[in-house]
Amino acid sequence: MLKPIVDFFEARIKSRIFSILTAYLVAALPFFALVIFFFNQSKSLFRGLPSVKDKFESIISGSLDYLNGVLQLEPQKSSDLFSDNFGSVLDVPIGYLQNGFESGTSLLAYITLIILITYFMLLYSTSFKNFIISQIYPDHRERLKHLLSQIQHLTVRYMMGQGVIVVILGLLIGTGLWIIGVPHPFFWGFLAGFLEIIPYVGTTIGVVLPFSYMLLVSESLWQPWAVIVLYILIQQIEGNIISPLIMGPSIKINPLFIIMGLFLGAFMWGISGMILALPILAVLKEIFRAFDALVPLSFLMENGLSKKASIFLDEFDSPKHRFLSLFFNEKSEGYKK
Repeated sequence: MLKPIVDFFEARIKSRIFSILTAYLVAALPFFALVIFFFNQSKSLFRGLPSVKDKFESIISGSLDYLNGVLQLEPQKSSDLFSDNFGSVLDVPIGYLQNGFESGTSLLAYITLIILITYFMLLYSTSFKNFIISQIYPDHRERLKHLLSQIQHLTVRYMMGQGVIVVILGLLIGTGLWIIGVPHPFFWGFLAGFLEIIPYVGTTIGVVLPFSYMLLVSESLWQPWAVIVLYILIQQIEGNIISPLIMGPSIKINPLFIIMGLFLGAFMWGISGMILALPILAVLKEIFRAFDALVPLSFLMENGLSKKASIFLDEFDSPKHRFLSLFFNEKSEGYKK
């Protein structure tokens, strides 16, 4: 994210250290603006939680009365069971909040380390690049430089594209929720926009949160279901029009690899890994495209795979495109097996 900003300032200031510090400042301003926006919106949102709690209890109580009548249960026993468990459920978020505050010091330490590591990576970026190039035979260096340039371009396009998509989705969803009559519509809209960075998982959370909130605060049933219809409609527009135009085909990965990437990312690095899964897959696909033996694997990762099933036998059925040849000689027993 910061490398293009550093390059922009370094071309004019001629000082990498000052350019890095300026890039930090440029990146921090929108970040703090977002924090202030979500903080102010969430304050207004959570002021209504006590009444929401009461309504939730009344909904559950009414549902229990209905079940008691249908299943012929004793009202007092089912009511006591609900009261005991409902209190313990409410205690769970409070416990999480307490643990969150207690880990604040660790969070600050991690942020400081990330800032320092990022600073030195930016400061030594040219040295790292030259080191990698020096490890390659001269005949292949231009190809490697082109690959590194492609990866840089892909990363910049992904980050800028995601930023534009977040803004567009925030405005579209926020406007739709405002028309439906959802409180704090642009809070929910931009929250859904940022959650969209995590494919599938973020989208589901983005719709479940406002839907659940409207179930609790709305006096009518049409509004919560209108929220779901709105999200489905926006998702179709985003998936078929917005993302292809902004992101381009190079970043489109098929759903199977995305889900596998999310699983591995979450297993290795938690939420951060899920956020990084898609750009890492896009970069890997670009790297695979640069090597003959791995080109078929890059096509295997692309979206619309079911329509390209014949490409592997038509175009890649040759020894140079078989990635097993990286490990085995084609005539060896291991390769034949």
